[in-house]
Amino acid sequence: MDQMYKKLKLTTISELIKNIYCSLSVLIIGCASAYAVEFNKDLIEAEDRENVNLSQFETDGQLPVGKYSLNALINNKRTPIHLDLQWVLIDNQTAVCLTPEQLTLLGFTDEIIEEAQQNLIDGCYPIEKEKQITTYLDKGKMQLSISAPQAWLKYKDANWTPPELWDHGIAGAFLDYNLYASHYAPHQGDNSQNISSYGQAGVNLGAWRLRTDYQYDQSFNNGKSQANNLDFPRIYLFRPIPAINAKLTIGQYDTESSIFDSFHFSGVSLKSDENMLPPDLRGYAPQITGVAQTNAKVTVSQNNRIIYQENVPPGPFAITNLFNTLQGQLDVKVEEEDGQVTQWQVASNSIPYLTRKGQIRYTTAMGKPTSVGGDSLQQPFFWTGEFSWGWLNNVSLYGGSVLTNRDYQSLAAGVGFNLNSLGSLSFDVTRSDAQLHNQDKETGYSYRANYSKRFESTGSQLTFAGYRFSDKNFVTMNEYINDTNHYTNYQNEKRVILSRLTSILNH
Repeated sequence: MDQMYKKLKLTTISELIKNIYCSLSVLIIGCASAYAVEFNKDLIEAEDRENVNLSQFETDGQLPVGKYSLNALINNKRTPIHLDLQWVLIDNQTAVCLTPEQLTLLGFTDEIIEEAQQNLIDGCYPIEKEKQITTYLDKGKMQLSISAPQAWLKYKDANWTPPELWDHGIAGAFLDYNLYASHYAPHQGDNSQNISSYGQAGVNLGAWRLRTDYQYDQSFNNGKSQANNLDFPRIYLFRPIPAINAKLTIGQYDTESSIFDSFHFSGVSLKSDENMLPPDLRGYAPQITGVAQTNAKVTVSQNNRIIYQENVPPGPFAITNLFNTLQGQLDVKVEEEDGQVTQWQVASNSIPYLTRKGQIRYTTAMGKPTSVGGDSLQQPFFWTGEFSWGWLNNVSLYGGSVLTNRDYQSLAAGVGFNLNSLGSLSFDVTRSDAQLHNQDKETGYSYRANYSKRFESTGSQLTFAGYRFSDKNFVTMNEYINDTNHYTNYQNEKRVILSRLTSILNH
């Protein structure tokens, strides 16, 4: 009995070893075949079968040379359109090759696209040449998955449509109106009536928008028309320019400035429009940068409340889309795939003159000042421009000028700081050179400071806005226009100005 048991035991063990050996053999053969397959050309019925190249079929995840329509995923995010992608032969293997236009549609940054344009092959770029980019092709779904460092991609938002997919809408016209009517009937005397209306009318055609404001007033006495008046305070034409996130305006408009006084003019203006940006990229917020060693999760929190979270692939990353409403200290945590955790802190403070790193806000205009209603003034022809540039993550430079063809020029320069735990501060200096009526040309200076600080312990914020000191020789553009057109005489009105100190303490 013992011998039978031993024999049965040995037989079972030998069969088990045999099964394990067979299983391992299948796995080894299977794994090898997953990476490469060698085709027997003898099975091909053709006279020149030796010249047939089957190498492009020997590796999984490849397609024959040609163009294919498929879906594309970037870092597991689906693109909203189908792409016709080209597969080309490189080193006896086929690889996907993208045109600069396709790289743009997929959301790569301008720097990556410029680099690709310098290394095109037959008009396209094999993206797998970049060591930090990997691709995977699902032939069953005809879907290409691309993994690229997050910092190499432009910002995308599921709730925002990029400019590449915008259209101008349909042609049309509209009339926006407000209508008022009154009737006065005294016991003695004449009856009187009045009808008034105001609003805006417009026409849309392609990318262009024509707009006019109107005001109408009609009076009657005993049913007879006494007086009527129709005014068009502004008539202007504008269109968006998505390539530079700006709006072009032609006609009667008002200058838009955060440095100089605003005034009405007839001419042309170009202004950056933050409404063309995703909501998360408007205004100022600090940029958070780092390098992920593996697939990692980046979490930004404030007072233990998560306000932003994103999974990023290996490589450099940049969090550029924090809301501009964030104020105070932010906690950043990067959790790697292997469990390693890195943490640091960033402060977010904002004032109107801070701009996100790398962004430029600007406005420029030229023309002739006019009174409201369109009447041209005597002087002068002018040009004005200003900008704010996010030089560093926590430093912005800004400035501008107003130049005329006669006796007025003004220049301004300033700097804004995000001082982290100390708050945010901006300071600028404006110089004016003006010659008023019957006076010598004089130079004046104006100084302005803004400060904001949030106190986390009390949940309050202190803001000093528009603290300006102007010496007695400083002249604004509005003062010069009024003096030139004899609306006001400033000869005896030179003074030292300490204007508009606003302090706000919010709880």
